[in-house]
Amino acid sequence: MRESEARFRHMADSAPALIWMTDAEGEVIFANMHYGHMFGLPASEILGRGWEAIVLPEDLNRHYAAFLEAFHARAPFRTETHVRDRAGQVRWLRCEGVPRMDDAGRFLGYTGCNVDITETRLAAEELERRVAERTAELMAVEETLRQAQKMEAVGQLTGGIAHDFNNMLQGVTGGLVMARRRVTAGLTGEALRYLDAVRDAAGLTRRLLSFARRQPLEPKQIDTDGLVAGLADLIRRTVGPGIAVDLQLRGGAGRVLCDPNELESALLNLCINARDAMPEGGQLTIGTEDLRLSAADIPDGAATPGLYVVLSVVDTGTGMPPEVIERVFEPFFTTKPVGQGTGLGLSQVWSFARQSGGLVRIESAPGRGTTVRLLLPLHADVVGRPAAEPSEPEGVGKVGMVLLVDDEHAARGPAADRLRELGHTVLEARDGPEALRILATTRPDLLVTDVGLPNGMNGRQLAEAARKGIPGLPVLFITGYAGTSLPSGAEVIDKPFELDVLVRRVRAVLEAGQRRRQSDDGA
Repeated sequence: MRESEARFRHMADSAPALIWMTDAEGEVIFANMHYGHMFGLPASEILGRGWEAIVLPEDLNRHYAAFLEAFHARAPFRTETHVRDRAGQVRWLRCEGVPRMDDAGRFLGYTGCNVDITETRLAAEELERRVAERTAELMAVEETLRQAQKMEAVGQLTGGIAHDFNNMLQGVTGGLVMARRRVTAGLTGEALRYLDAVRDAAGLTRRLLSFARRQPLEPKQIDTDGLVAGLADLIRRTVGPGIAVDLQLRGGAGRVLCDPNELESALLNLCINARDAMPEGGQLTIGTEDLRLSAADIPDGAATPGLYVVLSVVDTGTGMPPEVIERVFEPFFTTKPVGQGTGLGLSQVWSFARQSGGLVRIESAPGRGTTVRLLLPLHADVVGRPAAEPSEPEGVGKVGMVLLVDDEHAARGPAADRLRELGHTVLEARDGPEALRILATTRPDLLVTDVGLPNGMNGRQLAEAARKGIPGLPVLFITGYAGTSLPSGAEVIDKPFELDVLVRRVRAVLEAGQRRRQSDDGA
């Protein structure tokens, strides 16, 4: 027995690992000499509850909890923990032990081995760091590609509608001249029909800006029929007079949940592709329908079985052979001549559909045209169209002093006049420095500022400076382009906007500020 014990101790002390044993009560009764090498402690000091001398305090409770859970179940024990070696360096140990039984099956304790895995853990953490960096880089590249694809489509749109858009602008300028003449002559009723052209141009401009704007995905419940109908005029101008556009909308209840700007982008790109496939003209049919997909309809498991809204774009163009169809969703793959496309359109449509929990399917053959179907999950619990915003503000509501900052008098003047009509006191400034001079002697209830301002201070910087002098000052930002990042949760209204939309937003921000002040006073 002495020879056997000596051989065991010799082997245990020679092993480049921490070997230990406990008794049936869980107390350490053996520790090999490697403990002395690693921790500078005699093995005898590890006996009993010597773990407390080497395990870092923040890991000790977790370490004991893992051991006691295994101990009470008489199950194998395994955990990883931090310790501090004789040089004071923090190391990682993987600790493993197995129950020890006698011939009668009585539990005698644990025999275990701890291995230094510090280098492995450091390597894994470094790998995770590099993977995170690489993922961030890839996401940045993906966003760059997304924006490049959008701007390519903007270029296509610009070429397609430039003529009609210029005609519309001519109608606007002429209409304003005639409206002014009618008002001067006291014929205000006749002036209204000339002003309708201004609203039409604003709607087209708004769609172009929202399509080109850089912004994160913001899923919302969308009525696909309403979205398609709202884009119909823009699509007709884009594809040109040689292509007939037919809408076949389902007229059903229920909505889809996705980013409306991305859905518009996807539809416009599909229509541009269809236009390019019909250089001699043809028929473009845009339809919507409800469809139920079973698990058998989704063999690759790329989506969830259930009800879907199908948005289809059908053209009578040249069509595509099977070898092209197999590659159409690959980034940068294009059959267009050099300089006429980046090959990002359909890949972005595919990516958008997958991010929205949907699918894209394509059917085509040479000489028989192409059908692209975008399938998005149906949210049938939301029925009908949202209530339209009232054309006029309901009541005056909370009024207060508003500082309105915009360098364009044509934008600032009408907004200020409309706010004054409803009882607000409005102070006007053309840029940040002028606004700060006003704020030095006045405490408005609300700051309404354009984001893009001249003379070295943008709207965000103005808001930050204003809140230093007036803590908690409510701010409503106005922007025609989301190129400047704004604080999370900022109140924003996009140009162009209806004046009464501005009125409602001003009233809501003023009332929210009043509630916060009352809450603070009550506290």
